[in-house]
Amino acid sequence: MQNPSTFDNSLAIQSNALIHARYEMTSLQKKVLLMLISKIQPDDIDFKPYRIRARDFLEAAELKSTQIYGKLKIATEGLLSKVFQIKKPTGVLQITILSSAEYFEGRGIMELCFDPKLKPYLLQLKEQFTILPLKQILSLRSIYAIRIYEMLQQFKSTGFFITRVDDLKYKLGLEDKYRSYNLFKRNVILQAQKELSTTDMAFTYQEIKKGRKVDRIKFNLLPLKEIQLTEELRNLQQKLIQEFALTEMQSKKIAIKVPAKEIHKTIFDIKMTQREGKVKTNLAAYSMGVFIAKYNL
Repeated sequence: MQNPSTFDNSLAIQSNALIHARYEMTSLQKKVLLMLISKIQPDDIDFKPYRIRARDFLEAAELKSTQIYGKLKIATEGLLSKVFQIKKPTGVLQITILSSAEYFEGRGIMELCFDPKLKPYLLQLKEQFTILPLKQILSLRSIYAIRIYEMLQQFKSTGFFITRVDDLKYKLGLEDKYRSYNLFKRNVILQAQKELSTTDMAFTYQEIKKGRKVDRIKFNLLPLKEIQLTEELRNLQQKLIQEFALTEMQSKKIAIKVPAKEIHKTIFDIKMTQREGKVKTNLAAYSMGVFIAKYNL
């Protein structure tokens, strides 16, 4: 069974077709789904029943609710009726997400199964897929912030992502909810920008007009040096600099991408290794190497 720190370091790998599919779900449902996806192994040739402990989810997502098991049960009941609508050259493919959900009363465990028709989009992916760090996703509150994070992650190598407003509304299932662009901008774009401001997908955006109407949005990823850290992350960054003589950019990258509790644990482990005389190279280089190896930086 995975423990919370393993979930912090887990990766959810999915086809780009799922990232751009049309569907509606809550942020809690989306986090359950991505946690489930993170349990798939690269060499899996078929789906298995995947188990999640409510306690692990509670700790990994840093939630405080004492009623998380009941909330997760409601969330997965909802997921059983959710459908991915994937645009294909021949039309639209509709796939249910889960085929079953089983609960083990008194043990705080749920066992979930993917619909078999999702295999091409989650198993044995060789091209056109995106890797998502679960740690970043679990810290987000809004489903729209999570969806935009996924899209930006897909295009991080280019540094920008352009989409038609109507296409983005379609993917988020908001064609009828926010007919006013200003409402859409306030409740979706600006909310996502606020939540992603201290993640590795922090962005600015440009509105591209067609006549007087905003037709497209260009999301521009912020360079690492321009991402603003919270006070907690700034303190962690300074600790890394003081303890291991890391550079500003090295320490900032760690502070953004690695969970705070994991940073503290790794600092302790490195210092213990140093005291035992096992650090044979430059401490800064050794420390950065440890973080890179453990957290895929």
